[in-house]
Formats: sequence, structure tokens, C-alpha cells
Amino acid sequence: MNKPVALNLEMIITIVERGIGDAVIEYSKQAGANGGTLLHGKGSGSHDKGRFFGIEIEPEKDIVLTLVPDSLTNEVMDAIGKGIKINEPGNGICFSIDIDKVMGITEINSYRKVVDMDQLLD
Repeated sequence: MNKPVALNLEMIITIVERGIGDAVIEYSKQAGANGGTLLHGKGSGSHDKGRFFGIEIEPEKDIVLTLVPDSLTNEVMDAIGKGIKINEPGNGICFSIDIDKVMGITEINSYRKVVDMDQLLD
């Protein structure tokens, strides 16, 4: 295949306090994911803001993007949830979204359905 495209994937998005993102990636890998992408952001929810000497402070967040075959989504989310104790208030949020097609990832041939882009264009 010249232009492999992975199908039937989901992206798990986990938003946690800064410094916890590496643990999220480790829990994901233990459950079968190939890895993840760690981004940094800041919270803007009403409960996220604090004050220090009268200055409003917005806590920094880690945002972890984990691409998995749809057959692994539940296991990976469960591992993340248990690992970071997501059911406790303030420990983050984790959700998944469907991904139609993906190109350009290193481990593309490890996904369960991979086709050539030319097949999709026909």
C-alpha cells in the first residue's frame, strides 16, 4: 500500500490537571493503546479559577489524545478511569469520539482495518 488509511478508530480525549498526562498515557498503553499525544491547555470552568493575592489564576491542564481501534475504546477508557480515579471530583474528564479515517501514523498497519487511499477514491 502506497497510502495506507486506517478505518474504524476512535479518539479518547482525557483532560486532567497538569502533570497527570504522562500517567494517562501509561494507563492507555497498559490497556493496549500504542501511545498518545500530550497537549497543554488551561481550564476555564467556574470551578477551575482560584485567587492568589487578588489575582485570578486559571490552572493549567494536560490534554491527552489517544487514537485506538474502536474495539479497544472501552478497555482503554476503563484503564484510564481507574488509574486516575476519574470518578472523584476534580480528577478530570475522559470521552471518546469516532474517527472516520486516519493517515500518517507510524503504527498504521497494527490497526484492524487498513485500506489504500486509492481504494477510497474509486
